[in-house]
Amino acid sequence: MQFLPVDAPPLLAGGTHGLRPVARRIARLACPAPRELAARAAGIDVDDIVPGRVQSAGRWTDTDARARLAAALDGPLQPSLREHFEWYVCRGAHFHTDAHYADVLFGVWYLAGPAVDLVFPRAGVRIPLLHGTTVIFDPFEVHGVVPPGATRFDSDWAATAQRSVFAGFELALDAVVNDAFGVGAAAPDARLVTSATRVSAPTGAFE
Repeated sequence: MQFLPVDAPPLLAGGTHGLRPVARRIARLACPAPRELAARAAGIDVDDIVPGRVQSAGRWTDTDARARLAAALDGPLQPSLREHFEWYVCRGAHFHTDAHYADVLFGVWYLAGPAVDLVFPRAGVRIPLLHGTTVIFDPFEVHGVVPPGATRFDSDWAATAQRSVFAGFELALDAVVNDAFGVGAAAPDARLVTSATRVSAPTGAFE
């Protein structure tokens, strides 16, 4: 499990339970999926996928999948992994935040689809996604799914892109997670980000 620093000015997340600092680290790890889970992911689809938009295909639980993912996490983080998963499908993803996930860290387990990059433009982090690649990040951090090496989201590319399928999951924001991901004291000059904060879809810049 590798922690990547967020090299950007601090942010303050405004969620349903008040304010908290946004995480200063992003985690990347490899977690090869069991064959049965990979086959399920390959069969997941959503009618009329909107290019550039991440869409849910339903919540689910699987004790074997959770055990496989937990084993790939650093030991102290394993109890923080929540029980449920959610299927997410996209044809690329324009830059956005997921501020509705206010009180957790969010994870994506890439299970089916082409080679793409998960990019955090504000943080200066790019993570190539191959099957089994898993990323954990603060949902208030701007991110998007683009072609390998791209620096902008291109709607023309997304219109014809193959679909990508992720198993989404959550880590509870407990003391162990906060320490591992750098969710510490609020900086006095931190910018407030809420679900109403506008983000440029092509570039990821705050508007």
